[in-house]
Amino acid sequence: MSITFSNVPDTARASKVFVEQEAVSRGTGSEAIPHKILIMGQYNSGFSPEEGVPKLISSREQAWELYGRGSQLSRMLERVLDNCGTVSVYACPLAADGAAVSAAGSFVITGPATAAGALHLYVEGEEVTVSVASGDTASTIGDSIADAINADLDLPVTASNIDGTVTLTCRWAGESGNGIDLALNLDDDDETPAGLEVTVTDLTGGATDPDLTDTLAALGDTWFTEIVSPFDSSDALTALVNAGDDRNDPGVKRQILAFVGYTDTYDNYLTELGSWNSEWLSFIPVCESASSPYMIAAAACAVWAKYQQATPGRPVRTLKIPDVLSADGNDLTYTQKNTGVLAGGSYTENRSDGSVQFGDVCTTRTTTDAGAATDDYQFAVIIANLQFKIYALENKFLASPYDRGVVVSDGAGRKPSYAVTPNMVKADAIALVDDWIERGLSTDRADIVDNIEAEINSSNPGRIDLLIPDVASAGLRIVGLKLEWGFTS
Repeated sequence: MSITFSNVPDTARASKVFVEQEAVSRGTGSEAIPHKILIMGQYNSGFSPEEGVPKLISSREQAWELYGRGSQLSRMLERVLDNCGTVSVYACPLAADGAAVSAAGSFVITGPATAAGALHLYVEGEEVTVSVASGDTASTIGDSIADAINADLDLPVTASNIDGTVTLTCRWAGESGNGIDLALNLDDDDETPAGLEVTVTDLTGGATDPDLTDTLAALGDTWFTEIVSPFDSSDALTALVNAGDDRNDPGVKRQILAFVGYTDTYDNYLTELGSWNSEWLSFIPVCESASSPYMIAAAACAVWAKYQQATPGRPVRTLKIPDVLSADGNDLTYTQKNTGVLAGGSYTENRSDGSVQFGDVCTTRTTTDAGAATDDYQFAVIIANLQFKIYALENKFLASPYDRGVVVSDGAGRKPSYAVTPNMVKADAIALVDDWIERGLSTDRADIVDNIEAEINSSNPGRIDLLIPDVASAGLRIVGLKLEWGFTS
């Protein structure tokens, strides 16, 4: 191989020591993919962010300044920033649709109180405590509730009172506001003061979420490894699925995993799963939880991305999903969990302290495009596994000498340093595979390496084709034990 120089002149003859340096990307190991979370959501009225354009966010204060406290987007960003470690977080602000309607619910007070105490009200599982004096009327208590809610700028609702009927209105307009849960006395120690009755009506009536199609199509070359969607309408989920298909194109190579929360009943969850079949879509259910779907999705994605960046392809099962409340409806049997997994559904598990942890995280893909049953993308860790490998391959073959190389055949003879042969490509591929084996991302090294092929394309002399028959490792999910026993005779 001949050594080539860019700045040392071939005509130099007088005595001198030339030292030419050039930064090149080398190394045999994989370049680890930096995970990037994209959070889509709506902002408060009175704010004017650049709509549909992702922006790197580093603090909750920055989110408040751009999108408003208590906004859907700020709340999700806070949850993610608190739990994602060093993963980069981007916000994508979306304006309300022109036909959107805000969801509304209520606390209706019947009084007066006949003893002092406190009302323990909850919005999305977050407590609002209101002191009550003996003799307070429903109207007086309603004013206190409205004042307490409006004083908490981080709640997703505002409140108004008329004669003890406290109406809570979502800060943003759209169907996603219907997922905001209202409750009374969630804690075992909570009691309603004597003489009072409280009727709780969850938020309803929200309609028409933003259209995601154009926003997702405009994401460009940035690799957002995870996307959090607060919207679970059919149109929104279809847009996410289509975006995943588009970004999986060989010319784009930017696979995504979209997280969507779910809090309806388990039976309705199974019905919902039957409508979807995509490797890019993962529901995170906490059935009948007081936490909102969009906050569940944000919390789950934060933990997922943090651990996939550190140990790609490793399951997150048993890890806590922070600030998400458990519910009796989420206390599932093994049969229910297994049924959900086979239908393309993740599941979560209640903890004894009232929190929630990951079970298996699944994608909704259960059949091929031809309709045949498949489990190739059943568990979402395969997405993280492939993201890592695609990123490593792309960066390896964009670096020196591939960036400015010339294609030459294998064989004897001197070649310039920028010559690229099929054997060189194969050797670099083997080095990557060895790295994947060491990281636990692949298995059966001999089978992979023995069947790697690299050749100059028969119709394009400037192209080398590479085949890596990878065998991806699977996350451990089941340990089968058999204990045989008996008495000695």
